[in-house]
Amino acid sequence: MSVEYAIEGRGVVRERGRFRLGPADVLLPRGQVMGLVGPNGSGKTTLIKTILGMTSIDAGTLTVLGTDPERAKAAVGAVLDANYLVPGWTIGQATRAVRPFYPNWDQDYAEQLLHQFRLDPTALVKELSSGEGRKIALVLALSPRPELAVLDEPTSGLDPLTREEVMQVLRAYMAEQDCSILFSTHIPADLAGVADQLLAVRDGRVAYAGEMDALTEEFFAVRGANDELPLIRDRLIGARSTRTNFEAVVRATDSGGLPASVLVEEASIDDVVKALAVPVTEGAIK
Repeated sequence: MSVEYAIEGRGVVRERGRFRLGPADVLLPRGQVMGLVGPNGSGKTTLIKTILGMTSIDAGTLTVLGTDPERAKAAVGAVLDANYLVPGWTIGQATRAVRPFYPNWDQDYAEQLLHQFRLDPTALVKELSSGEGRKIALVLALSPRPELAVLDEPTSGLDPLTREEVMQVLRAYMAEQDCSILFSTHIPADLAGVADQLLAVRDGRVAYAGEMDALTEEFFAVRGANDELPLIRDRLIGARSTRTNFEAVVRATDSGGLPASVLVEEASIDDVVKALAVPVTEGAIK
């Protein structure tokens, strides 16, 4: 049976000056959540902009909800890393300004979220805290009841309590709505129990693409003394070291025959995601 994709990118390439994204395959089945991870400058934002139709690709093919990204915009909600709202607007004016662009806008749901987030419609955008800014961005992204939500660091910079509020709304939305989500984050814990797929990018290349459930079966955590590191570095992913010891992850297929002094144990999702986010100059990519 063929898979229907919310995002189907094959061999996607985008070049900006000296930076090159791809070629990358991005395949998000409809109704699933994909976590997108990678260090700063790895290509996450470039990839998100291509999916949102904000920039074109130089090679490959990319469809969003079965059509060109530009044509899909009315069915896509987005939380962007940068604030795009007019500072002098009130929250109420912001919702009224955005609403006409989305035929499926749900005003009752927007008002429910504003109440749940304790956001005053008369408050000025320029006077919102960073946490309130992320909350209103999420309100504007989810109130259109999008078929696809693209969330670029929706919990970035939030205190633990506010972050949990945001995650509760996202979990509830996913449970109620048949929606596909691309979720970019630097916080691996945000993806646990939420994401179906993981896409890790580094230096413009895909370091890993696969199911979250298989992640800890495909990788092991390894730890050992630094004097062993030169012998096995080419097998390791995301190696990080102190003055005396190192830690990394290794693919299960590369874990055989490691020195007896190297500790090999079950990896957590946090272990793997952090290792996959280490720049390529610091850890080998297989």
